[in-house]
Amino acid sequence: MSLRNARVRFEDRLAIPETPNRCWLTSLTTAIGPVAREEIRRVLHGPSAFAGCLISYLLEGLGRLLHIDRAIYPDHALLSTSLYAPSRLANLLDTDLAKAYPDHAVLIRSVNAFSHLDMVAKSFKRWPFRVVWIVGDLETEWRNRRDARRDRGLLAQSGLRHAAYSGEMPEAVLRQCLRLYRSLYIEAYSPYNPDYEPEYIRLLVARHDIEIHTLSDGDAIVAFCALHGTADMLSVPMVGYDRTRPTNEGLYRAIMTVAFESAHERGVALNLSAGASRFKAHRGARPYVEYMIVFDAHLPWWRRAGYSLLAFVLGRAEPYLLRSAV
Repeated sequence: MSLRNARVRFEDRLAIPETPNRCWLTSLTTAIGPVAREEIRRVLHGPSAFAGCLISYLLEGLGRLLHIDRAIYPDHALLSTSLYAPSRLANLLDTDLAKAYPDHAVLIRSVNAFSHLDMVAKSFKRWPFRVVWIVGDLETEWRNRRDARRDRGLLAQSGLRHAAYSGEMPEAVLRQCLRLYRSLYIEAYSPYNPDYEPEYIRLLVARHDIEIHTLSDGDAIVAFCALHGTADMLSVPMVGYDRTRPTNEGLYRAIMTVAFESAHERGVALNLSAGASRFKAHRGARPYVEYMIVFDAHLPWWRRAGYSLLAFVLGRAEPYLLRSAV
């Protein structure tokens, strides 16, 4: 098992979602349905919220009717952001997955203009999914900002002990990190976020797909983040901190500083994923629309119609998506 809220089968590094599936990472109907409605209710009120939720229900129903969740995800490690080296992405596009999976759409996640400008410029069928925040050059865009200096000072004065785990990690550390993650992402944010099984995180650490960084106060881990990387970029797919402490906001700043410092030390860009826009903008990050690219030419017309209609609707909403995120 990989997720508590979704069944996913893997063939090599190809993710094939199955049912039941209530996670936005592996279910398009969940993303445009209940997850979209959660976001609508956060930012809209009154008639606008009602109209937005009604549209979401209609799109979710249409998506289920046209089987949009019957899809495969190449190189999807069930992390919020999929990172592809340019050569790897080119290899994925050259692979004839349609012949191997003739009844499935092929979905390429996490495409954005910072990392994949040529691909975004082409006329692929694409869904604008969310807005992510990226710092391209940590030395010039992050390190000397006032908030970055304050964050580093906060971490240095906190007395918290930093540890990093790659390849293996103690069971007790893994359990504490997942407890902090679930408290934030599942209990506070949304039950549709990926709800990881401990065995799956252990596997990702063992094969060096992610490394875990922790901040500890004595024997207790009070904050952690996971880092996922390629040769030119890091992402932060998991974060957690002890929300019961009165200084939990400082814990978030401290653990994110660990991520910033890690990217700076390696000389790579940092993809901070979505959300917390003001925090990220004040630390040099810039917003980019993240797309999902849909390959469906091998499917019957009625299946293609579903992806095309939803691409059209989401495309019309793209300007609002960017405005609402900044």
